[in-house]
Amino acid sequence: MDYIKIGLVNRRKKSVLALGAQSKASLCFVKGDAAYLSESGGDLANLKDLKIFENRIKALKIKPEIIACDLHPEYVSTKLAKKLIAHSSWLIVKEIQHHEAHIASNIVDNTIKGNVIGIAFDGTGFGRDGNVWGGEFFIGAIKGLKRAAHLKYVPMPGGEASIREPRRMAFSYLYTSNLPILPILTRLDKDRLGLLAQMIDRGINSPLTSSMGRLFDAVAAMVGIRSEVEYEGQAAIELEKAISHQPPAISCKKRYDFKYKNEDGIIVIDWKPVIKGIVSDLQNKKTKAEISLKFHNAVCHMIKDVCVILRKKYKIIKVCMSGGVFQNRYLRENTRPLLEERGFKVYLHKRLPAHDGNIALGQAAIAAGI
Repeated sequence: MDYIKIGLVNRRKKSVLALGAQSKASLCFVKGDAAYLSESGGDLANLKDLKIFENRIKALKIKPEIIACDLHPEYVSTKLAKKLIAHSSWLIVKEIQHHEAHIASNIVDNTIKGNVIGIAFDGTGFGRDGNVWGGEFFIGAIKGLKRAAHLKYVPMPGGEASIREPRRMAFSYLYTSNLPILPILTRLDKDRLGLLAQMIDRGINSPLTSSMGRLFDAVAAMVGIRSEVEYEGQAAIELEKAISHQPPAISCKKRYDFKYKNEDGIIVIDWKPVIKGIVSDLQNKKTKAEISLKFHNAVCHMIKDVCVILRKKYKIIKVCMSGGVFQNRYLRENTRPLLEERGFKVYLHKRLPAHDGNIALGQAAIAAGI
């Protein structure tokens, strides 16, 4: 088993073992002035992967004082943490919010000092309010990250079924925006569309989400790229690939626009104008490539806009980005210059992946008080 050794600025008094997330499972052990992060891989919901994971813990032959795990009560890693402390009276469990862990991992990866604007975009993570997060902006340092902005919530009809079927998310965005249901979705029979509407209206198995990953999924389904997925991130990957098919004549400056609203001191990012623009373009027979390009540009400029708003309020110029959505090359390469042109210092992961393979390090960092 390979581990990456990451030096820490200050020596820690207590040792920590972090168990990471549900998928792309990894371990991180912090002792003294170093963190040791295992390679990531596997899904702990799979019994074979779970057994391998448990054997890795035993092979470490360590006695941590703190066990760090995800905040999600149903994650296997969270349940495993509770199981470990049941047999050890000296152990303490610290539950760490998923997206805060993403940002903390970036801070450690880049040895950032001082406060940051942390952007965590991914598919799913249990939020402090009980909703499904994934389109988050934080401000602060490892010891005190505070949620400062997020995507407007939208229902996920069918819960996890919406992850496997992006067309469900497409329906949800359209239905809650009072927009016409697109022809691509009418392939679903009327009874099923009616059932999805009832689930949303009555809040039946329709958790609220602020996930950027689900927004990417919805757009991919709307334009006819992917209505069901066979693996994690497939719809978003194919949506990004569609950009390469757009004619050179299309201006790369074209985009849709998000709107921003202050709700109790937190910026809520409204996606409705984006969805409305996509529907209009589809009705006007615009290509998948152009719509994908305009959507990607909208996300890049939204990141810039929110960072400018937060800088004005909090006087922070350091921006770090983490989460699976930032595996998207177009986003990385086009967001960075937008921010740097406005005086921000941008940090992407150097040694670690942007996906959940970095979660264990972030958990360990927060739990250890790095």
